[in-house]
Amino acid sequence: MNLSPLQTLAFAALVVYFGQFLKERIHFIDRYNLPSPVIGGFIISIFLAFLKSQQILILEFDKPFEETLMIAFFASIGYSASWSLLRKGGRLVAIFLLITVFGLLLQIAAGIGLAYWMDLPPLMGVLTGAVALTGGPGTALAFAPSFEAAGVSNASIIGLTTAMGGILIGGLMGTPIATSLIDKKKLKAPNRNIANEKNFEEDLRARQGKDLLYHFLAVALIMGIGNLIGNWFKGMDIKLPVYIGAMIAAAFIRNIEDFKPLFKIQPSWIEEIGSAALVLFIATAIMTLKLDQLKNAALPILIFLVVQALIVAITALGPTFWATGKDYEASVVSAGYVGFMMGTSANAMANMSSLSQKYGPAPQAFLCVPIVGSCFIDFINAAIITFCLNYL
Repeated sequence: MNLSPLQTLAFAALVVYFGQFLKERIHFIDRYNLPSPVIGGFIISIFLAFLKSQQILILEFDKPFEETLMIAFFASIGYSASWSLLRKGGRLVAIFLLITVFGLLLQIAAGIGLAYWMDLPPLMGVLTGAVALTGGPGTALAFAPSFEAAGVSNASIIGLTTAMGGILIGGLMGTPIATSLIDKKKLKAPNRNIANEKNFEEDLRARQGKDLLYHFLAVALIMGIGNLIGNWFKGMDIKLPVYIGAMIAAAFIRNIEDFKPLFKIQPSWIEEIGSAALVLFIATAIMTLKLDQLKNAALPILIFLVVQALIVAITALGPTFWATGKDYEASVVSAGYVGFMMGTSANAMANMSSLSQKYGPAPQAFLCVPIVGSCFIDFINAAIITFCLNYL
């Protein structure tokens, strides 16, 4: 049975609803911040694989919208790369950004080393490290075609499975690490209640139709300019993922807007549109995975996850905690570091929220981690991954 492009998009929407339904009713899924499209898509793909193996039903999906949704998401990531926001965050944000870049490079080096040790392609180590862990499910699925073209078989399934494992580990590991630091060093929360002070994220404007249309058009414009940039790079024989042009265009427009708001584009709206595109992109990509191809990669994925988890834990307990102040705020930052280096920014925020509810507010941590984890590290990660794809 073949599904048309619009039927495929509608099926993906049902997958998202299904994942949200499960998340609202199963505490484990909600507690560890497993994304709805990932859960829904994974279960549906298993079910479809079973139907196919029994020759009951074979679905074929036409997915022309998948690439557009992916580019829209990465355009929103590019628009978050604000130089003025980085400067306003101050010294702690700059230090934490350097730590995360160091952790990212360490993740890549360890992954490549493990890949050589297991006699696997070196790009396998990049895929199961920087791409799937720091990048998360969206980045893993977006880069998968490039990794498959470079010789990594079943990159989509391997990347997604690693990302799922990382999300679980990041949720399980982050809070205990910070708690051990707090208890061992008898750290105390600051005595002032300024958890909401200096909030650099703009409040979402009232969801009026004109606002949505205006910002939807802005995303479309960014994607169009990005396509021109991508074609320019292609003409110079520079190999880049299809969405890099949109990221560059978005970052350029964002910093112009910060300097002089000509179009008055609200970053929060761009983020909302990008998040919606990501949800549908992930659902579309996951529900069509061929999970029967995973069996030979299960053991290597487990080894990659264990080693990378150890590296992230050591980095959180050592450099991250020391460089960010060796105080209560630093312990909360360490929990956030574990969250998004092993999973997603949602993991980071959940880890930190759990600590602040128990021990008290950590305003600087809640300022620093979202700026780095949700904005700059994704942009830097995409550039490093692209470099690896071209030179490994």
